Amino acid sequence: MAQFEHAFVVRAPLARVWAFHADPFSLPKVMRGPMRVRVVQADQPLRVGSFIAIELRLGPLCRAWRLRVRAFDPPHAFTDEQIAGEGPFRRWEHLHRFEALDEAHTRVVDRLAFDLPGGLFGSVVSWILARVILPVVFAARAAATRSLLEQHP
Repeated sequence: MAQFEHAFVVRAPLARVWAFHADPFSLPKVMRGPMRVRVVQADQPLRVGSFIAIELRLGPLCRAWRLRVRAFDPPHAFTDEQIAGEGPFRRWEHLHRFEALDEAHTRVVDRLAFDLPGGLFGSVVSWILARVILPVVFAARAAATRSLLEQHP
């Protein structure tokens, strides 16, 4: 199973950062560049068992992706996972964790564990994804999050 972790600090209080990330419709706002998402459906408010359906686009390629919230601990963490057979991965788990550093700064940690189908080829692509593609995607997500949340007082 491939793993990836990314952390960053945003100059915004925990409550604002949590509210932004706990809204599935915020995801397209931080997915900029060649990889984009569109939220097709999402149970709200988010809670254990919530269903999220998104379209993942990479250039002209489009893939439906269906996720379920497995754990929910406001305002500190939640975990989503791909519903078996309902997305590009054989297995996908994403822990979103939030930690107030002080009243004005929040640390955001994304921890992913995933497997792609395809045997050896899938393992090679997973390695490339974890070490080359995801660092770029999550750095862009961090920049977009900062841009959106730090602009408000």
